[in-house]
Amino acid sequence: MKYFSLILILFCFEYATAQNDSVFRKFDNGKNKLNHSGMIVLTSWAGANIVGSSIGYALTNSYEEKEFYLMNATWGVINLGIALPGLFSKAKPTPTLYELQKNQTKIEKLFLANALLDLAYISGGFYLKEYGSNQPDQKKQQMYNGFGNSVIIQGAGLMIFDAAMTILNNRNRKKHLDPFLKKASVSFTGNTIRLGYKFY
Repeated sequence: MKYFSLILILFCFEYATAQNDSVFRKFDNGKNKLNHSGMIVLTSWAGANIVGSSIGYALTNSYEEKEFYLMNATWGVINLGIALPGLFSKAKPTPTLYELQKNQTKIEKLFLANALLDLAYISGGFYLKEYGSNQPDQKKQQMYNGFGNSVIIQGAGLMIFDAAMTILNNRNRKKHLDPFLKKASVSFTGNTIRLGYKFY
């Protein structure tokens, strides 16, 4: 009977470990896939800006529009430089649950901070337009107006992207990771640490 109890305990432990590892890995893979898809979107946005702005710059005779397209293309190059490393780097499996929680929190905070920073970009775009309207030189007026319009559009586009990534990462965590963490428990009894998991 003693051996049977020991075998049963070992079996339950192995089953619990396998279940936990399965949930853990599934969430980790889903998180990596979600953020990789985000980098595809950002790369596409950057590429569209570079190509579209290059064509627009070549076709227009308006100085203001040329400055607009020039600024758009510059933002496209910067966004491409940000997105490409994330797109081509292979995400490594997260080794521990602590690291997984830490990385997830970091990702959500990063996208949220970027969304708030994008508001500053939009405000900066309106400032450039206002600044340009007070310039006595018409060329400078057109330049700042073109730059301002570009910064507003780029800031708005990035804000939509960063807000969407914040929401998607948050929903993914609440749907897949939080229920798992609520079932897991850790207790300390003075000289013993106990790990538990509820299966109901």
